[in-house]
Amino acid sequence: MPDQSPDVRPGLDFSRLGNVRLKDYVVRFGLGATISVCAALLGQVVSVRFGGVFLAAPAILPASLTLIQEEEGTRQADRNAIGAVLGGGALTVFAGVGEFAFGRVPAGVALLLAVIGWVGAALLLYVLLAALRPDDCDRARD
Repeated sequence: MPDQSPDVRPGLDFSRLGNVRLKDYVVRFGLGATISVCAALLGQVVSVRFGGVFLAAPAILPASLTLIQEEEGTRQADRNAIGAVLGGGALTVFAGVGEFAFGRVPAGVALLLAVIGWVGAALLLYVLLAALRPDDCDRARD
């Protein structure tokens, strides 16, 4: 019997870009801009650190998940939400490395280290998800 293991390799499908409507971009970026402006205003009115907490808000995620569910179904929205959770974990690594590095090394080096930490954490989290829950990463089920 042939091996039926899920295909968990990430892939790119540029042909799907043509299916995105202008309205979808407007909704995503409009909501994202609104959330970002609100976070900036909180930073000005309350304090920079307080506003910074809200800068980690998923600026376009709420609109994106809604549009994905409407157009592609609940499974696709769920898979994107799982990716957002992994991305949030990776963002935490970015913030931790940045908090440690800024002020100790030049800003460009600190930013580079934080980006490397973020990419490394994102890849590691995806590999862990693919190993522990391969059906959640199976491209054939998309």
